[in-house]
Amino acid sequence: MDSRVHAGLTGLGAPEQNIRALLDGQTLRGVLDTQLATLTMPISVLPSVPENPFHQRQTVDRLRRLLPESEELPGCPEPPHPDFGPHLARFLASVTTVLSG
Repeated sequence: MDSRVHAGLTGLGAPEQNIRALLDGQTLRGVLDTQLATLTMPISVLPSVPENPFHQRQTVDRLRRLLPESEELPGCPEPPHPDFGPHLARFLASVTTVLSG
C-alpha cells in the first residue's frame, strides 16, 4: 500500500522528504515506536472490522504490546464506510466511556 500512496503523493507534487516523513515509521506511519511508548494518557485502540490493507489487525496487536495499558475497543467498519451505521451507537458508547473514565 505504501508504494501506491507514495506514487499518488509524488503525482501530486509532494517533495520526497515530506512523503518519507508521512510514510516512514514503525507501528504507525510517521511515528517511531519509541515516541509512541512515551505516551502517558489513556489510549484506546479501535480495530477495523473487517481489516483492510490500510488498517490491519497486526497494527492493533503491535500497538497493544507497545502500550500495555491501552484498551481495545470493539471493532467495527471504518466510520466513513457505509457498513459503519449499525455500529455507531456502540462506537459512541465506547468512546464516551473512555472519555468519562
